[in-house]
Amino acid sequence: MTEDPPTDWQFETVFADALEGVPDEQFDRDRFVPGVGPLSAAVALVGEAPGKQEVTQGEPFVGRAGQQLDRALEAVGSDRRDLYVTNLVKVRPPENRDPRADEIEAWWPVLEAELERVDPAVLVPLGSFATAELLETDATITDLHGRAFEREGWTVVPAFHPAAALYDRSKVDAVESDLETALEAV
Repeated sequence: MTEDPPTDWQFETVFADALEGVPDEQFDRDRFVPGVGPLSAAVALVGEAPGKQEVTQGEPFVGRAGQQLDRALEAVGSDRRDLYVTNLVKVRPPENRDPRADEIEAWWPVLEAELERVDPAVLVPLGSFATAELLETDATITDLHGRAFEREGWTVVPAFHPAAALYDRSKVDAVESDLETALEAV
């Protein structure tokens, strides 16, 4: 495990300055889910936005996709408690739709503050949505997953979203392989 346990800090305190910049209309405390994990993590996982279970439990990736993520990490010998886990947007969009451009723009400075503070060696965007935003690309996750890219000083290794393995069991090995590639890049 890393030296900073994930529970020894408060998101709202550490990232207070960045949170102040989020417009009120984009910050619904009832649907807010902060990033979690050690502030010294070597790897940061970035999803698109919280879902219903994440809002209920107050942590990213704790629903079915999160359980699949945990299984994949265990399969490659890693533990999510060693990783920083966050989303592009910290508030669940209505009806679980994809985040809109204005929502991503509103939350982008918070994600930048998280990545600056954690300063991971490797960023892992989970799924096509997070990959497109972090790499500023229109290429598909199918074309990009498991490959390492350099972006603003970070190694970025896109991975299939763990939910993909829930709906297409043939993706289980790919999710695990993508995560293994990311972890080996540290």
